Amino acid sequence: MLNPLTFSLIEEFKIPAKWQNALKLLPQETVLGESEFNHLLNKYVPKLGAQQVTRIKEAAAIVFYHQQTDCPVVQTLCCDDAPQFKLITADRALCWVHEGRHYKKLSPVFHCHQVILGKFIENFWDYYRELLAYKDVPSPEAALLLRSKFRRLFETPSGYELLDERKQLTATKVSELLRVLEHPELPLHNNPAELAARTCCAAT
Repeated sequence: MLNPLTFSLIEEFKIPAKWQNALKLLPQETVLGESEFNHLLNKYVPKLGAQQVTRIKEAAAIVFYHQQTDCPVVQTLCCDDAPQFKLITADRALCWVHEGRHYKKLSPVFHCHQVILGKFIENFWDYYRELLAYKDVPSPEAALLLRSKFRRLFETPSGYELLDERKQLTATKVSELLRVLEHPELPLHNNPAELAARTCCAAT
């Protein structure tokens, strides 16, 4: 579905203005099937790149999802930090497994940095296990303590510059990563959903 909200999402996805103007020639405020929408895109914006087509279709799908009434709209979503997920719901919980992968990608050369990184990763998963335990027995006191531990874990300098830069990026996501403190019913990672989707796709 194309409407003003769709175009605001398309703009956020950094689609060039000339393509946005061309898209305004397509039917507006109209629910279109995928094949019909693809046909119209090929007709009016044939030079779009594959990634741009994907972003436009995502924007249209998100708008349709929020306007349909056949199923409840998700209020809170556990996901990775891909930009399109930010637009599905304002109340996101970020996946801890995805966040942990950023640290596994670090490859320190010096032994002292290897030791620092190894200890941090150990502390990272110890903290993750504390969050898991909190989900079973949530309390305001435990939530306050976990918030304090989060700050210490991700804001304390380690002496390994690349690790500290990565930690600063994680620290900016505190609200999304600690959403579970407000909603203990939420999962801490979305891997089961990923696996289920892949299994379903493989079966078809």
